[in-house]
Amino acid sequence: MKIDIKKIITAAEEGSKILKKYFGQTLKIKEKSLPVNIQTTADLKSEEKILETLKKNFPEFNILTEEKGLIDKKSEYTFIVDPLDGTNNFILGIANFSVSIGLLRQNKIVAGVVENPILDQIYFAKAGQGSFLNNKKIKVNKEKDIKKAIIGYDCDYGHYLEKYFRELLEKLEKKKVKRVMINMSPALDLCRLATGKIEAMINNGNEIYDFAAGKLILREAGGLITDFKGEKETDERKTIFLATNGTDIHQELLEIL
Repeated sequence: MKIDIKKIITAAEEGSKILKKYFGQTLKIKEKSLPVNIQTTADLKSEEKILETLKKNFPEFNILTEEKGLIDKKSEYTFIVDPLDGTNNFILGIANFSVSIGLLRQNKIVAGVVENPILDQIYFAKAGQGSFLNNKKIKVNKEKDIKKAIIGYDCDYGHYLEKYFRELLEKLEKKKVKRVMINMSPALDLCRLATGKIEAMINNGNEIYDFAAGKLILREAGGLITDFKGEKETDERKTIFLATNGTDIHQELLEIL
């Protein structure tokens, strides 16, 4: 089936308009399952607009959203929607958040769009057709020296992960990496990696909504994603992975994971 990426971009743009409207306002915050998992009016309104657009243009496809769960049409195609990736940043007035829409065919990501509304940056990719930022083709950088590498990190919530992160930081310090960043927006971290702004991202948890689109954008830009043992993914819905620019840095990081 031919997928019109422009229609997916339109859905992301509709959600982004909502986020722009609410950004910088004082919003009522609702905690979900954990204190760090929060929801605002902006999340819900953005999701409503995205769903409206996707249902109109892809009425036969399933849709899995962060806020409303699965809309099951018994299709082999499923949209994975995060109407606001980086909610904590959004609430704090930090312009590091996005709308993320990935499309899975069974367990393979075949299309993805990530939009940073404030910077007017639209990243997108289709399987086998490359990755783009605002219609300009993007590629990972080819930095091989881990001492020059900027590493992004993200994880799900849990004290055991906090302990893991402290230990990981010590190992990264021994590797003398240039910098470790926690941006609280996995989708944008993968896109930064795809544009050569950083060299790696370690993801230890999160939900599929956070990275479904970003994974494809990175792969199509020449990046590499494996599990912590170095095995390439057969199921792209997995939530624990190492993503890099595909150089020697990948193996060096595997040695400490």
